[in-house]
Amino acid sequence: FGGGSESSEEQTTSNNEDALFGGSDFIIDITDADEPTISVSDELLASEPIAIGGRVSSGLRLSIDPDADPDAGTDRGQEMFRAGLTNLRTRLFLDARPNTEMRGFIKGDISYSTDNGISVDLREMFIDTDINNTVFLRLGKQTVNWGVGRFFSPANLINIETLDPENPDAELAGPVSLKAQIPIGLDNLTAYAIVDDIDNGNPVALASRYEFLLGATEVTVGGVYQFNNPWSLMSTAVGNVRDINWFGEAVLQGNTNNKFIVEDSSQESGLSIRGSDDVYLSATLGGSYTFSDPSEENNYSLSLTGQYLFNGFGYSDLSVFSEKQREISALVRTDALSFGDLRNRSQHYAAANASLRLSDFDFSPSVLWLGSLGDGSGRLSTSVRYSGIDNITPSFNYSYNYGDEGSEYAPNGADQSMSLSVSLGVSF
Repeated sequence: FGGGSESSEEQTTSNNEDALFGGSDFIIDITDADEPTISVSDELLASEPIAIGGRVSSGLRLSIDPDADPDAGTDRGQEMFRAGLTNLRTRLFLDARPNTEMRGFIKGDISYSTDNGISVDLREMFIDTDINNTVFLRLGKQTVNWGVGRFFSPANLINIETLDPENPDAELAGPVSLKAQIPIGLDNLTAYAIVDDIDNGNPVALASRYEFLLGATEVTVGGVYQFNNPWSLMSTAVGNVRDINWFGEAVLQGNTNNKFIVEDSSQESGLSIRGSDDVYLSATLGGSYTFSDPSEENNYSLSLTGQYLFNGFGYSDLSVFSEKQREISALVRTDALSFGDLRNRSQHYAAANASLRLSDFDFSPSVLWLGSLGDGSGRLSTSVRYSGIDNITPSFNYSYNYGDEGSEYAPNGADQSMSLSVSLGVSF
């Protein structure tokens, strides 16, 4: 159950994964003491029984590849300049609350590309209700956010999309499931029955998570189980040390269906593919710090975030990827391996981000570094966004991939790219 895509400003829904009924600020004016007591939640939820909204977005991009070489083949790219339309999409949502005990929510994307034409992607569709205001139920396709990591999140066990470290604010699509949430004081107990299309004949997967406070630290423990399928145990923690906010995740997984490349002299290619019955541990730890102008003007702020990941599914020795590139490519072409099996091949990763906000200027520069510590490859990305024009955001991006040939971030050796983009978006 692992598997993203919009920035956080595009998440127009008021849906909150941990709240039965999302809400907003409100004021109730009591003018007569003899009037019957009004439930705050009832007043809020009955005030707007149906809400319809969304966002229309698109953009233009000019990509520049300084390393382009028409004689180098398609792997290196044949064009130095490429320009075109990007991300022509409309996101729509409908939030229906006919009464205080029931809510229906649906959200989807309508996208267009010259290659695929029009496509429709249902992101969420569920119904909320409760039993005696004690057990809160949600049934349908829903996002299930278990992880707390910024760039890497092994505890994201249920969503069918995986976290993209280059777009960590993207909303992830989840499965069809029944969620039951029971508040216990300040704690929460949540259980899930995760279902597949009945025609597929797969059994229901069961998952549960308990959230509690340990001093000032927010802790969760949970697990996912399905007969004859991968099982997982997880724990997350979020806290702070002075001005540093820290977060961590640990996940234990077994009975996985991962494929691994092993050297095998009996094969002509010298390689074979195997599964594993081992139990794998993955863990991550990170932190963030924000330094802001202490004056009342709040002229600037600098945000720093860093994270380390130990990937239990990674290879301790990555030399096979540089020494047998051609043989591995042949395995991919025969469908013995997929590109997904070749991602996250290292056991050790790290990421860091720095972003600056200047209130007197409308420019927002940022730097992101992603690194595979196992093979010494990585990607350094810088961007500058301008937000001084309503609904229009110009930006400049530069990326440099480094590493030896066959490495994860630089399979063809070091290269660089840059782009100029203009994004247009209107929310309604």
